[in-house]
Amino acid sequence: MDRMNMLLSATHLLNCEANNLIEEASDVMIAKGLLLGNLKKLHNDFVKCADRYFNEFASLVTTDKCKMDMFDDLQGFDESFRKWAKVPIEWYPRILDENK
Repeated sequence: MDRMNMLLSATHLLNCEANNLIEEASDVMIAKGLLLGNLKKLHNDFVKCADRYFNEFASLVTTDKCKMDMFDDLQGFDESFRKWAKVPIEWYPRILDENK
């Protein structure tokens, strides 16, 4: 049971991170008018499926302490992952110097 708990916890943490990154990317695509056609449909399908997954997983987390521990773990993981992946939380396009 301990092994199963560790695997499911790690999987949930990865799913949360992936979902957050997908949503961030889709926000950028929407802002630039790039979330179109089949990509938009697939994204919407993913969001619906992810919502079902996260709602079901939430039913397994019953105490406020467990919920707060999960959010603390996610925040720490997000910071470490973004540093490793070189994807900062705040990102702005590089301003090109037109005088060069």
